[in-house]
Amino acid sequence: MKLLYRVALLGLLSLVAIAATPAPGTLTPSLAFGKEPPWGAQPAAISWSHGGDRFTYVLPSQDPSEHLPLMLRSLTGAARALLQPSAFGKHGATPYNAGWSPHDRRIAVEAGGTLYVYTFATKGLEKIARAASDPQWSPSGGAIAFAKKANLYVAHLGAKISIKQITKGGSGNAILNGQLDWVYPEELGIVHGFRWSPDGSKIAYLRLDERPVTRFPLTDFLPKNGRVNYQRYPLAGEKNPRASLHVIDLTTMKDRLLYDAAKKDRYIAAFTWRPKSEDLVTEVLNRREQWLRVDELPTDGRPAKTLYRQSSPSWVDVIALPTWLPDDRSLWVLDRDNLRSLYLREADGSLRRLTGDYNLGSEYATNGLVAAGKRGARAWVYADYPTRRNRALLEVNLRDGSLKDLTPARGVHRIAFAPTTHAFVDTYSSMNRVPAVKLYSPLGPPRILAARAASLQSLLLPVRRFEVPSKYGPLDAWMIRPPHFDPHRKYPVVVYVYGGPAAPTTTNGFGYTMELMHDLLAQEGIIVFSIDGPASQIDNDRHVRLLLHNFGPGSLLGQRIGARYLASLPYVDSKRIGIWGWSFGGYETIYALEHSKRFVAGLAVAPVTDWHLYDTIYTERYMGLPQKHPHAYDRSSNLLDVAHLNGPLQIMHGTSDDNVHMANTIAFLQKTILAGITDVNVMLFPRKTHSIAGLMQRRTLWERMLIYWRGVLHP
Repeated sequence: MKLLYRVALLGLLSLVAIAATPAPGTLTPSLAFGKEPPWGAQPAAISWSHGGDRFTYVLPSQDPSEHLPLMLRSLTGAARALLQPSAFGKHGATPYNAGWSPHDRRIAVEAGGTLYVYTFATKGLEKIARAASDPQWSPSGGAIAFAKKANLYVAHLGAKISIKQITKGGSGNAILNGQLDWVYPEELGIVHGFRWSPDGSKIAYLRLDERPVTRFPLTDFLPKNGRVNYQRYPLAGEKNPRASLHVIDLTTMKDRLLYDAAKKDRYIAAFTWRPKSEDLVTEVLNRREQWLRVDELPTDGRPAKTLYRQSSPSWVDVIALPTWLPDDRSLWVLDRDNLRSLYLREADGSLRRLTGDYNLGSEYATNGLVAAGKRGARAWVYADYPTRRNRALLEVNLRDGSLKDLTPARGVHRIAFAPTTHAFVDTYSSMNRVPAVKLYSPLGPPRILAARAASLQSLLLPVRRFEVPSKYGPLDAWMIRPPHFDPHRKYPVVVYVYGGPAAPTTTNGFGYTMELMHDLLAQEGIIVFSIDGPASQIDNDRHVRLLLHNFGPGSLLGQRIGARYLASLPYVDSKRIGIWGWSFGGYETIYALEHSKRFVAGLAVAPVTDWHLYDTIYTERYMGLPQKHPHAYDRSSNLLDVAHLNGPLQIMHGTSDDNVHMANTIAFLQKTILAGITDVNVMLFPRKTHSIAGLMQRRTLWERMLIYWRGVLHP
């Protein structure tokens, strides 16, 4: 980190440089970080109707506080505004589609923290409840359930709305009935805390007893006397929420405990109802995350049975629950044989792999399975295809495993799929191509929803993609060179890093604001470079296991290889290589600056500085329990080697970060003070969480980065 040394002169000169009149045809901070996205307004938060003939969306700006209309579009018609922000109070709010009702007659709408129901036939908008979350329609569409204040409620929609509380005992952040805490959705990917039964007679829900969990203080420093909010946050090695699975009969209101995971300190990683049955399918994970089990739990008293089990001496990753086909077969996405693949499970329990030597993508909650055809003949998967750098939508024949690439242009395709009609919205980009959005449907040729922004495309600097040889095999990398690059000059370099398990930075997609930030750095005469270490690869589990009890050294491997490669290039000044990252990348930045002499400066946003300060589920999966592996935690801590910092370091952190708490930065800062380290600069963003969202906050963050790198690397 870097103290605000020379800040008066350096900051003044840098701000003058940023504000100076840019050369024609160059990117500017005001364009990159302005309210209007320079890549254009593009559909987001897409929600398809059950019939697959229309969808809603919003067109976001770069200002998250801007109120936006909810748009509606059909497969063949033009877009129109369905609901305006002004419909939600005098100050307005952005309405989001929280779910289409069965038969698509209504939608649930969340706006300004309040749940509404919009009816298409009458164009009526009815307020249901304030502070409601996770709304879910009943199978008949006559009722909607939601969580509020740690309990579950059902609203019956007739001539008059009637609301009934169906669970008891929920209280604040102590006991949650059907309402999720922070750690379960963040680290297990759970989206819903409850589920209607297929016939609508019951609701299964997750109960989380948070009372044993650490009450972590989040301080708001802006009020005159300050304000403290407490978050239940299970620190590594400490108490987890006690989880149990319950079923409530909506006729008798009898509440039954179906599975208690707390007895052996286990996680309930997922649950849902099996179609056309009264059986629940649930995924259980042990605390050490070395085994998982998918069980079928009958609600009528029949014994439970295990459908699938997996174990590993290192760790297992959570899997998606199966998708059932009409004939009692099921589709599973499993991590086996060094690949995440689609498997067909026959009625007798045998498994057959359907997809080839490529990984199914992890961007979907289903870990790659997008949809299955109603007749059980086809499935659609999101895959790292044809290489690990690309993302594509594939159609798989379930009989013979043959596939059809529906998005053959190489790059990254972000898909919003309509299972009923097989239509989809595709947001396509690559590292050298800004995104465009198209609608594909069986009714005709693709329709452009948002054209590629030619004006921005003309300003981008080319991204060179290549591989760096290593003993772990070729490592993916990319580089942006300054304009008018001269191979006879010596350039400084900024390395962008993440470094976490199976989390690449080299995917062949447009990087939005971050990519524009890197272009601005290159315009300053700085080479920008990124490399994926072996542990960040998505297609080699053995390499990812290099992080087992070894976050620091294991993640640094790739950055050492990258720095050596840079130093070998005749046009790189090896004495001016900096490194930056966000979250795990912030952690890796500090670790690299402490443990490698090749990096001379760093910038860390929202960094973990000691893994004792992060949550149980993520940390213990890779690092084990700190009580059993104290040396692993010490070896990977940034707090024990501050005296070895190899240069100035800038840290940026939101004071209300509920993911990586500001305590990480404070603990690190205290160590640097006691060690007499002065090259440290900390910039805080009041009331901001991990993403440091906000138009002015993000603009300030990015522009301060430009100031910092211009100062410490002296291009």
